[in-house]
Amino acid sequence: MAADLILSALNVGPKDLMVMRSLLNLAGGRGGSDSWEISAQPGGDVSIVDVDSEGGEGLLEEQNQLSPLVIALTRRKDFQGRFVLHKPLRSREFLRMLNQLASGDFEPEVAPQVAEPEPPTEVIADSIWQPMTPAQAGHYTLAEHLRRQTWKKPVVITRPGWPLILIDPGSGAWFFDGSIADLAPPMFAEPMPESAGVPVSNSDFVDRVHGHRQRPLSELKWFAGLAQARGQLHPDLMGGVQFMLTQVPSEAMKNAQLHGLAQILIRGPITLDELHQESGQAPANVMAFLNASYTSGKLLVNRAAAAASF
Repeated sequence: MAADLILSALNVGPKDLMVMRSLLNLAGGRGGSDSWEISAQPGGDVSIVDVDSEGGEGLLEEQNQLSPLVIALTRRKDFQGRFVLHKPLRSREFLRMLNQLASGDFEPEVAPQVAEPEPPTEVIADSIWQPMTPAQAGHYTLAEHLRRQTWKKPVVITRPGWPLILIDPGSGAWFFDGSIADLAPPMFAEPMPESAGVPVSNSDFVDRVHGHRQRPLSELKWFAGLAQARGQLHPDLMGGVQFMLTQVPSEAMKNAQLHGLAQILIRGPITLDELHQESGQAPANVMAFLNASYTSGKLLVNRAAAAASF
């Protein structure tokens, strides 16, 4: 069987593509014998067609005329087809069918079936790396707003249950009259609209910050990023990528486990699975650290992991 195989993913949505890439990357990290590359163009060694998409069933019929190695991807439990994968994708079924089709060893009697009830959200069943729940348009966690630089001028955060927080992106500062420990982690996991940051004039801002402690904005980016999605990884960091720190975040040096991760990442590019294995730390710690490093702008992400160094 060829070492490099092409999987044509046709009419497949971005979320399912992300899951496929993550599963294929996970299989490669476990020493899988085959290397797969996903393409949006037809003509691959194996094709997957999302028949739930507009024109999907017609496209499936076209591809079946061109190749016997075409898989239908669907949520419909009663969909009839030669080869069918059901959403959400399960890693064992997905990888087994893919490799058996490409090797010519597919046996109909072991075709994948969904035996258990479908969970409320799509998960990578056998993967320890879970992507963050996709945000609604314009509604992001505080960490993601800061990473995206949603607010260019001074704002006060106005959310029910939140203390008074003022942010001045221009000067790289934030103001809060209390300890960082007073900010509960669930706050940072709460998506909010852009309007949650209410602009204030320079004169009003001066009045508001009087008596409040000025802090570096990097501190808020770090702690908001650390708690934005416990047990989940930012979608930009999923798949076959490598990571490297531009510098060790000062906040990480206060925690032995996070400092240990930083010391590994500062040495050079490393994959998610390699970081997990070398550090020996829990997946939740690894994901939280990467999320915070990405939010605070200290993480380099190499998406051409097979080819380059940073």
